[in-house]
Amino acid sequence: MEEILQFCRLLWDQRKPLPIPTTSDDVSSKVFMVVGTDTGLGHEASVFLARQKPKLLVATSRDSTKCKLTREAILKRIDSGNSDGPALEAWPLEMSSFDSVRATADRLAAKGDSQLNVLVANAGVICDDFNYTPNGWELTLQVNYLSTVLLSLLLLPYLVKSSTTDSPSRLVIVSSSSHYSGYRVVKEARTWDRILETINSKEFAIPKQMYCISKLMSVMFVRELKARLPKPTPVIVCAVDPGLCYTEMMLKSPAKSLTWFARTAEEGSRTLLHAAISDEAHAMHGRYMTSCKVGEESTFVASPDGKELSRRLWDETIQLLSQIDSRIPEITEKYLRSI
Repeated sequence: MEEILQFCRLLWDQRKPLPIPTTSDDVSSKVFMVVGTDTGLGHEASVFLARQKPKLLVATSRDSTKCKLTREAILKRIDSGNSDGPALEAWPLEMSSFDSVRATADRLAAKGDSQLNVLVANAGVICDDFNYTPNGWELTLQVNYLSTVLLSLLLLPYLVKSSTTDSPSRLVIVSSSSHYSGYRVVKEARTWDRILETINSKEFAIPKQMYCISKLMSVMFVRELKARLPKPTPVIVCAVDPGLCYTEMMLKSPAKSLTWFARTAEEGSRTLLHAAISDEAHAMHGRYMTSCKVGEESTFVASPDGKELSRRLWDETIQLLSQIDSRIPEITEKYLRSI
């Protein structure tokens, strides 16, 4: 019943106009990083941010060729191919590779002041078949969840360092309304010995279900991270649902039959941008955002089984990522609370 109600609400909201993001903050003093910017939501968000002329906008794409093309496309969209244009850097970041994620964190660390005020973790995939990355993880699981968490945690020290009392840093995790369906696949997780290993198995779920599961896991990550950040928080973290958007990803998804209801990629990017720059920061902390406002996560997330799954998933994820990068234990110990 919850899924039906949420689906009806989603279609109703799809027809409502979304506000253009605004802020009273000084964007010119801030550094933004947007992941996955060559097409779709990430590209539109980057174009908007570039027009605000921040101190620096880092736009990531999967490889150096896409980076060059993406940077040129953004500058062309804002008519700024000259010295008066925005400070825009395009960095290669392949989210199906843990080494590439780590290299991105290393590159930021090597910059002068390592400033980072806003991270928009937008990259995501949806697959028709099971595909495993060189790291041995199912592609959707690694890109949408494991690498997103790894990048978020590795960049957390820079977000904290760049934060001020009046203007806390932002961590925006792109999720989806499909997370409401994810519980059907993981509702028996209390009987599993290991959550990540079970989900990574070909016998576990059909490929399209992996997308729903990964987005449910991203919502859980936001709640767990929020619970562990100090109070008052130096970093506002939230999960964002851009809605049904006419993008390459939608055309590969089961939702492709609903294109009549779809927002443009630019319209969908507004909720990402709202979370990234609006003045309503603290109201968003730890929450699920949809249509530029705070929404409600799946009731499963707040249920006893959901909370237990979320806690176990956090523990397993931190354990795994600590093996991938030795900085993770130090970061979690220094910047997060035990609960």
